[in-house]
Amino acid sequence: MKNRKTRIIMGIMVGLVLFSSSVALLLYLKQGKTKEHKEAEVEVFVAAKNIHKGDVINADSLKKANLAKSYISFTPLTDTEIIGRYANVDIYKGEPIRPEKIVTIPPKTEQEAEAKKQKKKEKQVQPQKTEAPQQVTKDTLSVALSLFRNQDTSLRSGDFVDIACAIPSANKKTPDLFYTKYVALHVKIDTFVINGNRQTKPLSYNEKQMLTKADTVIFQMAPKEIKNFLAYYYKTQALNSKRVYNLHNYGGQLWMIKTPKEINVKLQKQKELLLVDKKMFKKQRKKHVQRVKISYEN
Repeated sequence: MKNRKTRIIMGIMVGLVLFSSSVALLLYLKQGKTKEHKEAEVEVFVAAKNIHKGDVINADSLKKANLAKSYISFTPLTDTEIIGRYANVDIYKGEPIRPEKIVTIPPKTEQEAEAKKQKKKEKQVQPQKTEAPQQVTKDTLSVALSLFRNQDTSLRSGDFVDIACAIPSANKKTPDLFYTKYVALHVKIDTFVINGNRQTKPLSYNEKQMLTKADTVIFQMAPKEIKNFLAYYYKTQALNSKRVYNLHNYGGQLWMIKTPKEINVKLQKQKELLLVDKKMFKKQRKKHVQRVKISYEN
């Protein structure tokens, strides 16, 4: 009987010991988990208030918070990376500021996006206007730059020039006198040609970085202007051929005068009075032009 009581007491004591050990183990594990949880938290900036799409984020819009690391799937941003940016979407109070939710430029609002969508839709509905084919009023004429006494390197594609020529006097008393007349007015430069390639400038650099000059200029001219240009120039050249020794190898007797793109009507009428007159060529006498020689050499 005594042995039985002793065994019962011993069993109770063993049970108490096991219970105490279990409680101590549970408390230890709980304390370890709490410590591990605290170690896994990170500091991030969250919205201190509701931030609407398009709002500028300032210091008052932010506050710091400690959140579990497992909850943060992005690299936390610093305050300098957030302040001054725009909310790309609505950000609610307490929500972490994520990189994809902020932008450097103001995002389009729903109203703007809808208006743009509506405008695009209206444009698609409108019937397409068929443009009438443009009527070509200008042809292009390639002219060697050697025909010109002056070669202005400041000219560019799209510039306008007047073309003038020198016509010898028909008066026997003034055989060395030349008249300057316009051959064509307000002619547009299309392009320049350098080694077979069309360029916008008369000067260019080749692959060896050496400066090369254009040998041809392409004009946009009406057919009537082209006809007059060729007729006047070559007739003038024939008249000048026996009178002028061109020792500088400049070649031609034409000049290009740069003019404004906008035509001055009053000035243009004055220039038209100075255009070459066809009758002037008929007055020239062959023996007269052969008798006098003039040199341009300095």
